[in-house]
Amino acid sequence: MMRRSLTFIIAITFAGGLYAQEQKSVLQLAEEAYAREEYAVAGALYQRQARGKENKTPVALLMKMAHSYQEIGYFKEAAVFYRQIIARPDRPAAAYFSYGETLRQLEQYDSARQQYALFTTANADSLKLKEIALRGCDSAAIWIRQPAPVQLTPLKELNTPGSDLVSGVLRQGLLLMSNGYRSLNLNGNAEKAPRTDLRTQQPYYKAYMYQQYTQGNATMYLEELVPELLGKNDYHIGPVCMNRTEDTLYATINIQGKNVPFTGKGPSNGVRQLQVYQSVKIAGKWNQLTLLPGINVAGHSSSHAVLNTGGNILYFVSDRPGGFGQTDLWYCERQADGNWGAPVNCGDKINTVAAETFPTVNEEGILYFSSKGYAGLGGYDIYRVKGDKTSWGTPENMKAPFNSGADDIGLVLKNNGPEGYLASNKAGGMGSDDIYNFVDRDYFNRVNHVSTPSVIERPAGGKDPYAPTTPATGTGGGPGILKRPLTAEEEEDKRRLEQLKLLYDYNSAKLIAESRQVLDQVAEVMNRRKDWKIVIASFADSRGSDQFNTDLSALRCFAVIDYLIHKGIDPQRLYYANNGELEPVNKCKDGVPCNEEEHQQNRRSELKIRW
Repeated sequence: MMRRSLTFIIAITFAGGLYAQEQKSVLQLAEEAYAREEYAVAGALYQRQARGKENKTPVALLMKMAHSYQEIGYFKEAAVFYRQIIARPDRPAAAYFSYGETLRQLEQYDSARQQYALFTTANADSLKLKEIALRGCDSAAIWIRQPAPVQLTPLKELNTPGSDLVSGVLRQGLLLMSNGYRSLNLNGNAEKAPRTDLRTQQPYYKAYMYQQYTQGNATMYLEELVPELLGKNDYHIGPVCMNRTEDTLYATINIQGKNVPFTGKGPSNGVRQLQVYQSVKIAGKWNQLTLLPGINVAGHSSSHAVLNTGGNILYFVSDRPGGFGQTDLWYCERQADGNWGAPVNCGDKINTVAAETFPTVNEEGILYFSSKGYAGLGGYDIYRVKGDKTSWGTPENMKAPFNSGADDIGLVLKNNGPEGYLASNKAGGMGSDDIYNFVDRDYFNRVNHVSTPSVIERPAGGKDPYAPTTPATGTGGGPGILKRPLTAEEEEDKRRLEQLKLLYDYNSAKLIAESRQVLDQVAEVMNRRKDWKIVIASFADSRGSDQFNTDLSALRCFAVIDYLIHKGIDPQRLYYANNGELEPVNKCKDGVPCNEEEHQQNRRSELKIRW
C-alpha cells in the first residue's frame, strides 16, 4: 500500500544516473537497491539487466523484478513477468503464489484461484496463506457481484498524482497524510524539489489538516499540520492522531539522522524504521516532540498510533518480537500517573501470519484495520471487529465497494456517522493512493446486521439518528403544527424556502455548488427562526431499481442534513423523507424516454417547514 511510483520513467532515469555515477554493474546496483527495499529503482535496474537476454535471465532475478513491480502497484506489469516465470521449467513454486496474488489484485479471481492451486510447499504458514487465498477468491467473486448500495466518490479536491489518505477527524476538519501536496504553496512554503523516498520514487509523506467548514462560513482550506513542530523532521511524517481535546498528538515518524542501524537487509545500510512520537500543547504552544517511552523498540518499527474513544488505550502497529506475523496490532493502557503501560499484543483473534496495519477507531468498542491475513478481495482489505485489548470477536470483511482487489486502508467515519472516507490504490484513481468519500444512511444497520424499513420523516437528531425512532406528532408523522398565525415576514420566509429545489448529478448524492449556495440561504433563515423545523424530502429519477433509488434519495437527505449541521443548525430541527422515484415532476416515469435535463429535474431535494 502507499507505494506506487509517480511514473516508472523517473525510476529508469534515476537508475541510469546511479549507473553512470557509481560505475557499478547494473546487477550490483539492482541487488543493492532491492536489499534496501528501493523497489522502484530496483525494478528499473533489473529490467535493464534482463533486456535482450530472453530466457537466459536467471529466474531469481525475474522473481525480484516482478516483485518490485508488484510492490509499487504496477500489477499488470508484474503479472506479465510472473506469466513468463511460470512458463519456464526452472520456475520456483513460490511463483504460482505470487502470480495468484497479482491476479487477485487485478480482480481476476478465477485465474488467481488456478495459480494458488498449483502452489505447493512444506511451510505451514505458507499453506495457511494458500488456503486463505483460495477462500478469498471464492468470497470475492460473490462480494463483487453483490456490493453494498454505497457509492464511493473520489475526493477530487484532495487527490493528487501522489499518495493521499485521511487518518482522522478533527472538530472542524480532517487529518490527512500525503506526499502529493509538498509542491503546493501551503503555510507560505512551496517545495520545488522535495526529497524523494527511493523505495517508491515519490516524495516523503507529511501530515496536513483540511478545514472543511467553519461556523457560519463555508471557506475550505488545506494546510500543513503544525509545521513549526513536525516540519523540523526529515523522511516520512504520518499518520498523526490527536486526542479528543486536540491538545496531545501522536505522530509516526522515520528514524532521523543520516545513518540508520544496520539490519542486514542492505549492503550499505539498513531500513529506516518508524517510531511513535508525542507532543502536548501547553498554553497554546506545542511542546517538543519526544519518543513515546516504552512503545519504541530498537531494530523494529512502531507506527500508526490511534486512541480508543475513551482515550485510555493506544493501539499501534509493530513488527517487534512476540507477534504472530509480519506486522501486528498492539496496545498499551494509560496508567494512573498518565504514562503508557507496557505494550501487549492484541492476540491471534485479530493478528495473523500476514500483515495487519492502519488501525482506526470510529465507534466505542469497535476497531477497524487492514490485513492481508484473512479471506479477502486482494491486497490489504479493511476489517471491522468488536472488542478491545486482547478480547475480540471475529473480524468482518467490509466487502465491496469498501474493499477491492487493490490495497484498501484507513476507513474513517465522520462524527455524524454515515459519512466516511477511505484510501485505495485501485485502478481509475488520480495517483497511487486516492481518498474516497461515501455517505451511507444504512451503514450502522448493515454492519451490525440490523434490518430496518424505509425511513419516512424521521428526525435527524438524537443519540443515534439513523436507528428507528418515533417522530414528534403532527401532520405526516413529522413535527407538529404551529399554534399561532405567521407574520407577513415569516410567511415570506416560508414561501422562499419551500420553493427551493436542490438538484444532483446522476447517481450522486454530492451537493453541487449551486445547492450549497441555496443551503446557505436556508441556514440563514433557520438561524433567525429558532422554532422552525424542516423536513428534507429527497427524490431520484426513474432509472435504477426502486430500492436503489430509495437508498440514493436517503443519501441525498443526509447530504443536506450534514451541510446544515455544519452551518450551525441543531440536528433535532431536521427531519427527512427518502421518497425514491416517487412523485416525479414531469413525465419521466419507468419506461418513458427522457433527456438528461428532464431526468435531473426529478433528482432533487425539497423543503417543508414544520413546527
